Amino acid sequence: MTKISRVIFLSLVCIGSALSQKALYLEQIKNAAEQGWRDNPRIIEQWKRDYKPSILWGYNSPGYPVYLAGTLGFLYEVTKDEAYARRTAELLLSYGELRNSYPKDYWKTRAEYVNGIPAISNFFFMPPYIRAYLRIRTSNVLNEQSRRTIEEDIAGSADFVFFFPEWGTHNRAMLRAEALIYAAQALPHHPHATKWKQMAKVLADDSMKQWEIEDATVYHPVWLTALYSYADASAQPELFDSPLTKYYQQYFLKLIGPHGIVPEFGDARWTSALEGLRFVAIFEKGAAVYKDPELKWAAKSTFEAARKNNSPLGVGEAYYLSDAYRWADESVQPKQPKSLSQEVLEDVVGKKIVFRNGWEPSSTYMLLNYRDEGDGGWTHREFLRQTISVEEEKMTHGHADENSIPLLMSEGSVLLHDADYRSDLPSGPYGAWRQDYFHNRLVARSGKRDSHQGLLEFVQNSGAYRAVRTQKIDFLNLKEVDMSRTRVIDEDLGYQSDRVITYVKEENWFVVVDAVKILRSGYYTFSTMWHALNLLAKGKDYFDVATDSIPGSKFPTNCSLLMVFPETYAKTIGVEPISRSNQKENAIYQTISSQYKAGDTELFVTVLIPHRRGVKIENLKSRIKLVDVTAPYRALGLQLDRGDRTSSLCVKIDQTMDIARENIRPRYLYALGKVGYGDFETDAHYMFATVSKNSVTYSASNVLKVLYKGKPLMEALANAHGLQLDGSPDRVGYVKWRYWEDTVEQK
Repeated sequence: MTKISRVIFLSLVCIGSALSQKALYLEQIKNAAEQGWRDNPRIIEQWKRDYKPSILWGYNSPGYPVYLAGTLGFLYEVTKDEAYARRTAELLLSYGELRNSYPKDYWKTRAEYVNGIPAISNFFFMPPYIRAYLRIRTSNVLNEQSRRTIEEDIAGSADFVFFFPEWGTHNRAMLRAEALIYAAQALPHHPHATKWKQMAKVLADDSMKQWEIEDATVYHPVWLTALYSYADASAQPELFDSPLTKYYQQYFLKLIGPHGIVPEFGDARWTSALEGLRFVAIFEKGAAVYKDPELKWAAKSTFEAARKNNSPLGVGEAYYLSDAYRWADESVQPKQPKSLSQEVLEDVVGKKIVFRNGWEPSSTYMLLNYRDEGDGGWTHREFLRQTISVEEEKMTHGHADENSIPLLMSEGSVLLHDADYRSDLPSGPYGAWRQDYFHNRLVARSGKRDSHQGLLEFVQNSGAYRAVRTQKIDFLNLKEVDMSRTRVIDEDLGYQSDRVITYVKEENWFVVVDAVKILRSGYYTFSTMWHALNLLAKGKDYFDVATDSIPGSKFPTNCSLLMVFPETYAKTIGVEPISRSNQKENAIYQTISSQYKAGDTELFVTVLIPHRRGVKIENLKSRIKLVDVTAPYRALGLQLDRGDRTSSLCVKIDQTMDIARENIRPRYLYALGKVGYGDFETDAHYMFATVSKNSVTYSASNVLKVLYKGKPLMEALANAHGLQLDGSPDRVGYVKWRYWEDTVEQK
């Protein structure tokens, strides 16, 4: 082989390698289209036999032929093979005829059918239908009558949007906007085209400029793909200059779990490939616009995971994969992220924290979601609240999952997972599965639970969502641990609760402290809730659990999760059956009912230990013990035996005990805030310290002083502080340090 031949050969190899992902998309799209074409007659006949009106939009035409048409239209656009165009035309022309399956007088049943039943009443299906027509409109397969039939169906469906032009920064508004902008493009000379275009802008403008109001894995990608498609159609590439657009790309990237996709939170399903394929398109667009290798990796990861969960892909998945193909830039090479535990991305919009030790399928990963409904998008949220039935969710599609752990994985095993999507409209019985007790979180109720009454029976109610506020109190990456502290404030019920999570990185253990402060005196029942499919073992203060599968997915069975409850005073633990993810699971809880006065504190401690199955549980349990503290229930001490060393976790439950009553500055006083934790004494709000044979290693935050066996390991320095509020002279005080870490040798 000559030198020139070698250069050409290597160039072709590189080009082939660069196009391999895009070629794989096209192969999957073609396969789905061929299978879809074979299956469509059977699906249509079955729909005609079994159709029933939707309680949401009445005439409920099937989506399958629309997504198939959208996919075939794309293939014609790419290949110019008229066989694809003919099939597309056949589907589009016959779609409006499906209305004949309904009774002739059905149009009289709904006010919005005053002008007749539209060919498409479901706004999800309008964009693929119209885009399919746009792609074959100039082909040779359509005559004038065919074009007139399709265009009449498009026009009637576009006009139908005006009966309920639902607006706000959410997926349903953007789907309508996307449909209308394509309708205006398809029928530019129609008398209503200007009106369609104006309404498209009205519905899309908010999303082009503002934060989304939803918090649900299913609907985030619906919103974004419709938004990106609208930006393409309306020629507004400036959307991708927006910091909001860049934010959402990084937000979803940093959420990806070991299973390769964005985890469940809010309305979501583990097995939904359609949402996964939308994320592929989203990440491909981001990678192309921002030339970001990590986003390219995210597209590849989510594609492989979606294909694994749903093989072969259906026509709906193929339709959204076609956008991934269109947007993909193969000059960007994928690069796996390296970031570990972090906030995702901050404490105003995202309100999520990820703990992880890597990005491999075997990595350990925990997601904490403390997102409340938030202050943003008030007009949009209020419009929805007063317009549609959404009392069982945050506006919209968000669950009562504040301070919940939707996912914990280790070595590929799923140890904790979320509850899945609703079982019925507007939700299931007692708010299933959006209510707080379906999630891995602390649940609070006013009143006393009788000792003979099941916990689920006690906490169940109508399912209406009760608004709460959330805050991030702290997050730190420390030498031996990563930690977070996030707060739920329930002013209606009269309490606040902090969830303090410690990830002990070397052991791969998690310590979850739920610290409750009473804001209003009364009788309360507090319970920490955890859920799993299989109950492998249990004792008086522990459960060993696993979730080996959910419908449609089987998980590796390498590991199980040991839940240890070391703090048991006046509390009971139990387990009850519960329906989650379309299967019977176990609701595991620790609970207490008691009278509290304002200012009282309560606490729960759960140690979560992922471990290989077959390990002796007693050997793990014996490594955990409570430490006596000098301020019971205002602080917590926990000791972990780590073989040749012992670690102490010190958490201040009452963070106000440091504060002097006098209105002086600085107001933190060590004498008020100090707490003894065995051999340690400190005023730190959080400390993790490890004692070995010759040294003490500690990490302390919000701290003035740390003592070990009476000897100082660190001390804040005295400083003069003027401008006292009462006009008194300067006073000498001590300023807390944000955090400090050190190793001190011990003789």
